[in-house]
Amino acid sequence: MKMITNTPRLARVLLGLGLASFWACGGGGSSSDTVGTPAPSILKLLPASSDIKVGGTLQVWAEDAQGHVIPAAFSVVESQGGTVDITGRYQAPPTAGTYHLRATSNQVPGAVAEVPVKVSAYFSTLAAAPSTQFSRFDHSATLLPDGSVLLAGGMESSQLERYLPASGAFVPTGDLGTKRWAHQASVLPGGGVLLTGGAYGVSVLATAQVYEVGTGLRTVGALTATRMLHAATELADGRILLTGGLPATGSDIYATSTSELFNPATGGFAASGSMASPRTGHTATRLPDGRILIAGGRNSTCWYGCPELIWASAELYDPATGTFTPTGRMTQARYGHTATPLPDGRILIAGGTTPDLPNTDVSSSVEIYDPATATFAAAGTMLRPRSHHTATLLTDGRILLAHGRTQGEGSIASATLEVFDPLVARSTLLTSNLTTRYRHSATRLLSGDVLLAGGTEGGGGIKLVEVFR
Repeated sequence: MKMITNTPRLARVLLGLGLASFWACGGGGSSSDTVGTPAPSILKLLPASSDIKVGGTLQVWAEDAQGHVIPAAFSVVESQGGTVDITGRYQAPPTAGTYHLRATSNQVPGAVAEVPVKVSAYFSTLAAAPSTQFSRFDHSATLLPDGSVLLAGGMESSQLERYLPASGAFVPTGDLGTKRWAHQASVLPGGGVLLTGGAYGVSVLATAQVYEVGTGLRTVGALTATRMLHAATELADGRILLTGGLPATGSDIYATSTSELFNPATGGFAASGSMASPRTGHTATRLPDGRILIAGGRNSTCWYGCPELIWASAELYDPATGTFTPTGRMTQARYGHTATPLPDGRILIAGGTTPDLPNTDVSSSVEIYDPATATFAAAGTMLRPRSHHTATLLTDGRILLAHGRTQGEGSIASATLEVFDPLVARSTLLTSNLTTRYRHSATRLLSGDVLLAGGTEGGGGIKLVEVFR
């Protein structure tokens, strides 16, 4: 995730959302000492107060009394209170408490402002939030550099909207032109969002668009192939890798094994290597060394009279060579699962749809891929089986596994969530009183809270939203 720097545009956006000011009078400074606009004698540090999770982030900035962003040096008052960089990006410590950020004017000696920041552990609670403007499932949700969340497309909508954390509201922000669903959204180096492929009605798309705050949508070069239900991964050098997916809709469509790369510098796509197996519904996760772990998936939409449908195999993509090589085999074949990078560089695989279980096709198993040994190993079980769920790494190192398609809960969609601790391989269960859902989105906000939006209960899309805190 890339953060924007302390710019006037950020200040205007945040002030427009109703953020309060914290005033502190500084010392000294004569207007005759500065050419042009007089230096401020009053310094404000914004936002005035904040509540974030342990390990969460916060963007702060300094202003004068007229609301002009001004240069300042940022610091944390408490020695164990976290860190703040020269742009005002604060990183909370792993210990809960109230800490204080300080801004010192670069223009007026002695002009200083401080604000409190409350850093809390997760309460493992769900709070209902204002609904989205449009019903959605199989959409995308992307954290933008300014901390808002872009929701795009879905089975029933061509609309774009943004979630604004300061107000908790969703606001419309454009139209894709088509009801793009089962697509992928990727963050570009400059903070834009690349939308690739997906389906529109019975057609699978090879089109791509880029959304940027302030300028909206623009079309970029076409994919080398039509793709839906593919995977997209941000490479370390800023390029985007697309792998697999379905080239068409229908009941007997085979997945593709091809891959391609989007280059932000040229705005174009170029074919790359091919996977050893055709895959859709797989995961593609970047490892610490820059390689991409491709795991699981299926090779067809066909249920009967076809070759093996669901894979336990995995392979690695090397961006330096554009090639794929086999790696360890998962303990269970699966698609519709999740893959979450852990802080130590390993990858946690959870749930999915599988042929390897009696009496059910929904998995509750958890396993971990270790890049050091190139092997998968069982790592416990979820409290509920889940497929087409979401997995979100929390700022404290645990994983929120939310909703999904399930069995044994009285409906096809699950109302439950669980917080899985990979250190002890155990979960804590909680239940939503608002909805069941799968094919939804989950986005960790800068504060550390998780926004759960849209999805389906088994019919059409829903607008219901919850925040996990």
